[in-house]
Amino acid sequence: NNMSIDSVKRQIEGYKRDIDREKSRIADSRDDMAKIRIRKSRDADHYSRRLKSASSTANKHSIRAQKKRDWERYARDIQREKDEIAKTRDKIKNIREKIKRSRERIKRLR
Repeated sequence: NNMSIDSVKRQIEGYKRDIDREKSRIADSRDDMAKIRIRKSRDADHYSRRLKSASSTANKHSIRAQKKRDWERYARDIQREKDEIAKTRDKIKNIREKIKRSRERIKRLR
């Protein structure tokens, strides 16, 4: 019986490592989002300079159209990271449930 309690405890340790791994994935996604936002803000400066120096209305239109496409891409990239974080949070929640069940199993084994 002590043997099986020890094996459940080892299982719990494994689950805790899984949670740490998922948490570092969330941190990576946050870093990626920050990098995307930095690129977007640099692009904003770049576009504002290009629009100021645009020679014609047609030129301005094409710059604005390009900016719109870029902004849509930024939005998709940020949304992808947010979805990734949400998925990872769900995984963590499921792992915590497994830990809870394992602790209940230990109580039953004692």
